[in-house]
Amino acid sequence: MNARRLTPELLDALPPDAPEARASRRDLRALNAVMGHRRAWTRWLRSEPRPRAIAELGAGDGAAFAEQLLAAFPQGEGGTVFLVDRAPCVSAETRGALMRAGWRVEVEAADVFEWLAVSREVDAVCANLFLHHFTDDALARLLAAAARCTATFAALEPRRGWASLAGVAALPLMDAHPVTLHDARVSVEAGFRGSELSALWPREGWRCEERRAFPFSHWFCARRR
Repeated sequence: MNARRLTPELLDALPPDAPEARASRRDLRALNAVMGHRRAWTRWLRSEPRPRAIAELGAGDGAAFAEQLLAAFPQGEGGTVFLVDRAPCVSAETRGALMRAGWRVEVEAADVFEWLAVSREVDAVCANLFLHHFTDDALARLLAAAARCTATFAALEPRRGWASLAGVAALPLMDAHPVTLHDARVSVEAGFRGSELSALWPREGWRCEERRAFPFSHWFCARRR
């Protein structure tokens, strides 16, 4: 699998409250655990200084990232969390859990390019299974915009390769919804490997880390020097 190949994902075209969308989001929450994303995000958050403001791009229902914030800061240490998505579907339960832990929750229904273009500073910007939706040209613009508003950027994305496709082939064993089966395959085909994200990041003044995240994911983190 040499070049990235982008194909529209079915979930992106569904209304947030459609039964198929709800079923696929349930699958995604399970997949985040299987892929080790919950553990990876919690470990990363605990290694960072306590953020006063943190943003998730392409947040969707916000549930997965909220769980990691609560796990990383279990004693109510909070700040502001921005959950950014064109069509956010953050539940009252997710919002309430974050607020009880001391977080101020800002659900931002916005295009990420427009949101990042507003002059603001946040301690960290994160993306979970989101960057692979963009062409390289669009992604370079998105990463440049993120670099202007934060000192730390981190992302977990699909790893493009045969091992990940083998994982997709096993999804019927967990009774995944047809939307999930389609989207998982095209996500892998649009995923990343090597230093592809580092090459798109504005390098001057930054330190980038990029590697495989076992078993099926790709980790990228950029920190201002």
